[in-house]
Amino acid sequence: MADQPNAGVAIQHMMRRLDGFARGLGLDEAATRQIVEKVAADMADQPDEERMIEARTRMIVASA
Repeated sequence: MADQPNAGVAIQHMMRRLDGFARGLGLDEAATRQIVEKVAADMADQPDEERMIEARTRMIVASA
């Protein structure tokens, strides 16, 4: 996904949707962006909701 033209838009959309969740876990913006970018690249062919679930899961692990 990172090499697709709309990848940046998708990443920004995920960042906005996950902002409050990430803050609640104590993750800063840089950590959140790193997770979101990795999920977007790893799951480019998956629906948005599947990517959001995976991003949340990775954020929980990162915050532990």
